Amino acid sequence: MRDRAVFDTGVIVALYFEEDASERAVTAAGKYNPITLDIAAAEVGNVAWKRVVQFGEDKDAIWQSLSKCLEFIQSCTQISFFFQPRPAYDIALENRTTFYDSLFLAAAESEKVPLLTLDRKMYEKAKGNLNVQMV
Repeated sequence: MRDRAVFDTGVIVALYFEEDASERAVTAAGKYNPITLDIAAAEVGNVAWKRVVQFGEDKDAIWQSLSKCLEFIQSCTQISFFFQPRPAYDIALENRTTFYDSLFLAAAESEKVPLLTLDRKMYEKAKGNLNVQMV
């Protein structure tokens, strides 16, 4: 049985949208049973919107990628972001990370698993105190 890990939105996006880190994300996804937050669905929707509206990418191709992301999120063990607002708040203040990022960090702490991320800035701030891994 594979180990479990929390996947942040950046890793999920890299699985289905063309990114520099896509190959690394696919490799990581093959090693872990994924957990994510329910809010990841809204965030991948924002990524899709931005790619079409701000970067002029093809709306139908982006829809295909978004649909795959949403299917992936549905297949994950999902944690409601309401489950850990206080731990996330404390993590955010202690590590000087955004509340949004800290929700994912708190989920990983709660589940006693690593958080997989592509966010170097957040990783650098949290790596000394929390179980976070760069993909």
